[in-house]
Amino acid sequence: MPTQVPVRSRLGVVALATSALLFAAFPLVRPFFQLDVFVFSPALAAVASGPLASPPWVVAHLVLTAAFALLPVGLLAIQAALADTAAGPLARRGTALAMAGLGLVLPAVGVETFAMPVLGRLYLDGVTGVAPALAWIYRGPMTLVMLGGLLLLAGGAIDLARGVWRSAGLPRWSGVAFASGLALWLPVLPRPVRIVDGLLIGLGGLWLAWGLWRAGSGLATDGAVAPSAAAAERAVPHRAL
Repeated sequence: MPTQVPVRSRLGVVALATSALLFAAFPLVRPFFQLDVFVFSPALAAVASGPLASPPWVVAHLVLTAAFALLPVGLLAIQAALADTAAGPLARRGTALAMAGLGLVLPAVGVETFAMPVLGRLYLDGVTGVAPALAWIYRGPMTLVMLGGLLLLAGGAIDLARGVWRSAGLPRWSGVAFASGLALWLPVLPRPVRIVDGLLIGLGGLWLAWGLWRAGSGLATDGAVAPSAAAAERAVPHRAL
């Protein structure tokens, strides 16, 4: 009877596919507006508060939060698939870099998900004194930390793509597409570019997840033969040399 693929591998593949789909959905839902943090604060607040306080903004950023939360599980699945290959060290380094980068990006995602809508709603309700906070937040260390995290994420994604390319069991171009999308994920880009980038992550991630699923199924089938062979070997009496 064929053995099953370990549940953790299957869950990692599902997490990768789900994360990729959520990244693709994010720019399709997110409201876009002209963001210039160096303009006079009330002008920035007047432009940004409506989109920030809107339900689509909150929904889109909750989707993004889920995408980033599931991504490490998917990256670990890629690393596990490459662990016993020549690309194993490259995959480990790529996973470590990407996960460190995610840790630096998530605080900014949290601010945009939970704090910005509150500031936008307060401004729309007449509390105009909160206007400077919008510019101060984007001009402050949050943006620098996020950019550092995005650089680490890009480097890790590129290393993982190189590992996938060197492997014989995964579709090579899936890693290229997925890593390109992650490496070019940048909030300041215009909406058309963000949509294309999201689709690149979505298609690349789904393709890579499909390759991992197939590779896992193949390993499960191969693993089912090994116990039978071992049992047959034990059944044959060993003769002294």
